[in-house]
Amino acid sequence: MPSRRFLIVSELDMRLSALFRATFPDLDAQDLAEVTRDSIAGWDSIAVMTLFALIEEEFGEQFDLEEAAEWTSYAQIRGALESRLRGR
Repeated sequence: MPSRRFLIVSELDMRLSALFRATFPDLDAQDLAEVTRDSIAGWDSIAVMTLFALIEEEFGEQFDLEEAAEWTSYAQIRGALESRLRGR
């Protein structure tokens, strides 16, 4: 049986990747781990706010707007979420 941590990480990736695909429909899901603000043409303030709202709704976690404005990659956002979810 997989460990609890493995299940949480897998679920986190699945849910977060769905939010990224909803925000950036042209995004290739295979490249998510490599996605950065500079690698997506549509990553602008509107997209960040959309993603921010989707993440808060999906995960029930509140982030400061300043924190969200500093998000520059999938990996960074994933790390912030994983830290928050582990702290529950």
